[in-house]
Amino acid sequence: MVKLRRPSRAGAAPVPHSAIDPLRHEFARTDEANFSGFIYDPNDLSRRLVVELLLDGVPVRLARAEAYVPQLALEGIGDACYGFSFALTPDMLADSRSVDVRLANGADAIGSSIQLDDALEKATDSRGLGAVDWMGGLRFQGWVRCPAAESPMVRAVVDGEPVAEARASGFSHVGGIDNANLVKAFDLHLPTDYADGRVRRVHFITEDELQLTAAPLTFVAFPDAVERFFANFGETESERLRGRMLDRLLPASAPFTAYEDWRKRWDLETGRSRSPGAGSSTDRATAVVLVAGGNEDTSLASLEQQQHNNWVAAALPPLDGPGTFDSDELREFLAYDGRDAEIVIFAQAGTDFGSAALSSLIAGFAAVPQARLMYCDLEIDGEDRRPWPLALPAFDYERMLEQGYCAQLFAMDRASVEAALEARPTSLYRLFNSQFDGDGALHKQQVAHVPIPLARMTLPDLAAHSRLLVKASLDHLSARGIMAEATAQRGALLPAARVRRKSKSRTLTVIVPVRNRKELLQTCLSSIAPALSHARARVLVVDNDSGDADMLDYLGTLKRGGTEVLAIPGAFNFARLNNLAVEACDSDDVLLLNNDIRAMDAAWLAEMQGRLAEPDVGAVGALLLWPSGMIQHAGVALGPSFGAQHIGNDRLASDPGYGDMLKVARECGAVTAACLLTRRSDYLAVGGLDEVRFPVNFNDVDYCLKLRSQGKRIVWTPSARLYHHESASRGRDQVGDKAARFERELRNLRNKWGEDLLEDPYYNPNLSLDAVPFSALAWPPRGRMTRVNLPPSPIELPPGF
Repeated sequence: MVKLRRPSRAGAAPVPHSAIDPLRHEFARTDEANFSGFIYDPNDLSRRLVVELLLDGVPVRLARAEAYVPQLALEGIGDACYGFSFALTPDMLADSRSVDVRLANGADAIGSSIQLDDALEKATDSRGLGAVDWMGGLRFQGWVRCPAAESPMVRAVVDGEPVAEARASGFSHVGGIDNANLVKAFDLHLPTDYADGRVRRVHFITEDELQLTAAPLTFVAFPDAVERFFANFGETESERLRGRMLDRLLPASAPFTAYEDWRKRWDLETGRSRSPGAGSSTDRATAVVLVAGGNEDTSLASLEQQQHNNWVAAALPPLDGPGTFDSDELREFLAYDGRDAEIVIFAQAGTDFGSAALSSLIAGFAAVPQARLMYCDLEIDGEDRRPWPLALPAFDYERMLEQGYCAQLFAMDRASVEAALEARPTSLYRLFNSQFDGDGALHKQQVAHVPIPLARMTLPDLAAHSRLLVKASLDHLSARGIMAEATAQRGALLPAARVRRKSKSRTLTVIVPVRNRKELLQTCLSSIAPALSHARARVLVVDNDSGDADMLDYLGTLKRGGTEVLAIPGAFNFARLNNLAVEACDSDDVLLLNNDIRAMDAAWLAEMQGRLAEPDVGAVGALLLWPSGMIQHAGVALGPSFGAQHIGNDRLASDPGYGDMLKVARECGAVTAACLLTRRSDYLAVGGLDEVRFPVNFNDVDYCLKLRSQGKRIVWTPSARLYHHESASRGRDQVGDKAARFERELRNLRNKWGEDLLEDPYYNPNLSLDAVPFSALAWPPRGRMTRVNLPPSPIELPPGF
């Protein structure tokens, strides 16, 4: 057997430098298997160049030069985002002798060849030790390059004085097109003294006095909302409106660790005059039912402190372990001691009710007359008895099935309770979800949510409650005539179940737009092949002017093998490519899929199809991961940054997420079209993706909002897991000449869906609107009125506006 080796570059003829001469560049070895550098054109600072790394003359990696470089920031070079990096493995370097970098698809070398046999002296990294971003208000987030076992302290310095510090104990993802680096991350809020409306500057340094910011970051924060600040000094309504817009664009926040102070500051202490609908509640007779499993005395003592006094309570004994009850016992209580009750409130024994809990729930029924079910936010007891806020969404049917989040404390009108008893429920999960059985099922507009924590709860026996949830969800789906399986999962804060519906056989077309990048498409198609074979799905590759010879040969091979290739020439317009592809196919369902997706297993597609089996589900999204193991997409939250932000970007794949939201399937404002399953009929009914307003960005968000405006649900599932090399084939849209298009499309999104962006039913008004959803408290909260899950309503702008 002849062993082949990579050709050595030794003795190679020198390469011409005609193309590289005008450019400024640097390339160095960062550590044993990592390399970095920068490159830019001094005559055109808007250019973002692509470079490729070679081992012994053989290209192995590509990277776009768009990372922040502190050295260039100090020199005032553009926006300083011209850096690149490559993360290799020791195995890749084992048989190699030299590393070079050159302009992609060219012969022009960048810097000197690095000889791997040379001793690695002091490593340098042109990208610096880390980076910091201002999130709005007093909040800053950043990352530090250090060994994974270390968690360095980072200090914020204002006017030469350290004012705050945070440990870099989290994780973040950085990297270029074909590499991924996991770095340590931190989240830091400055003291409230600096929320004074003055423009200030802050430096960030590590405990070893190493600078993370080459130049100071400028920020401004206000003691209250900017809108309120302007209202105190402005003489016209226009000043208040100007302040409201600034609040949307520069949101302020407070860390979850400051919850107790935050609660006092914004008067969320139950029993205050700001309870939802205060003044509108009546003295309606109320019954409180406690289900065995906790300390009944704690609950009864807190009920004695209620503002609402017209109540009677009962503690039901367990039927079959904690969390269970005998429905006949409940029926008897309502027939005798609770015979006058108009409203019935249910909770686990041990729940510590806030003093306005009963009055707030009763007032919620007055504020939303059509409501039949009412639930609220909660506080969770930490190990040190410190309260932590559990800010919940408006009604989410999918999350109800897999988490039972709304069944911890809820209220029902008497007629609904009596109807529910016909199903003979034995747990609160079944009592709640029985309202959605059969033909007379409630609509989600009849389920209301009070976005105030009205009680504190201790964590239940999660294993036992997960089993109760599984049984309740299966009983409910069976009552609806839906064939399904369910298994208990391990929750961190709340019970968890995984529900699998059995979907009917439907035809499916997977649509993959491409332009060159053969290696991406090849990896994508080979990784999804097992799932597609099981589903008998076909692939439609949409070729948008590929010119690379290898790619054209590969597309020819695909066509000869039976894969359909649809050629669509012209400028890149993601929406148009998918629209023409959907029109060209005739399958029941379509899966929009990026060419930089790589499947992790063969089960992901069946999981998504099972979610789409529900007739009111319009689109299904998947859990997408960066190769580093960080989450790239866990659904889309509307409102943060007055736009749309992916959920989970600050979390590892193993993280349960805020309120266990990453462990269970749930509804959300939108999902990404990088992997989106939908019915072809629904796609065509709403006009597909908008080619004019959203040719590249936010077309998926707009599509999901259009579906929701028609009463459809958007479901995300963590059980469909795939890797996503985000924008690997195109690069990022927020830099260079693409930034203007991105801003235009963001403006279109705000114009069309503005108020709906700020009132996402799946995002709690007590949570911050900065760029990392579910990571901080809003300063101030945006509203505490009782809310329901209403469909969005677009503003249709005339042409030219």
